[in-house]
Amino acid sequence: MESGKTPPGDNSAAGWRVYHDKGPVAERLMMSTECEIEVRTATVGDLRSTAALHVAELPHGLFPRLGDGFVRRWHRAHLTSPYGVALVATSGGDVVGFALGSTDRPANVGWILAHHRRELLLAGLRALLARPVLAAGFVRTRGPRYARRLLGRGAAPARVAGKGDVPEAGFGSIAVLEAIVVAPDRQGRSIGATLAEAFLFDVAAAGVDRVELVTKAGAAGAAGFYERAGWHRVGAHVDRDGDEVITYRIDPRFVRAR
Repeated sequence: MESGKTPPGDNSAAGWRVYHDKGPVAERLMMSTECEIEVRTATVGDLRSTAALHVAELPHGLFPRLGDGFVRRWHRAHLTSPYGVALVATSGGDVVGFALGSTDRPANVGWILAHHRRELLLAGLRALLARPVLAAGFVRTRGPRYARRLLGRGAAPARVAGKGDVPEAGFGSIAVLEAIVVAPDRQGRSIGATLAEAFLFDVAAAGVDRVELVTKAGAAGAAGFYERAGWHRVGAHVDRDGDEVITYRIDPRFVRAR
């Protein structure tokens, strides 16, 4: 998994990080793939690929059903947010997987709404107008909550309103892993595990000691994948779409210590 952009063990080039020496998962990736895989920070040029993967392979929740255009903007907002984490796995220059999340979800959502509210609102409205069945379900299950957020009534915490210094993550923050997706023809090669591990390294480096995620119960989700990686189940509930989902948690320092 060495990068052509940076020498092994040297992460000095801005935006490029090589995880070839970050623990046993990365070592297994090197041994189990036929060609070199690099995990690095995502760039704007990756977003068409990450959005297409997200919509096609992880269509759970509202955002993927709004289409590639909205998801691409949502991913781009994570690139600009000081709390966002966006990683890609590439092979031969092609994106074959990605991970998306944040070091502090409330702060990340607040920052994104403070800086990208209009862009996301317009993209979301266009997508809903083109999808009347989805729009009807949105009004029924999510409308009032999203209206309060997007129209600015109690949407963004004061500490991330876009003025003054950005507070550091940590000190009780809870990071969230929002999505990990690997292209179907690259699954089973430890790419997803390596993306998860790389995400946890970034979160631990930000001083956060708790990471959470939500996955569908049963075959539609990835509970077994996360349990094998050391995540602990901490709860379950029925989401707004009527599906059972499971919440998992992990201490990212556990990964750094391996």
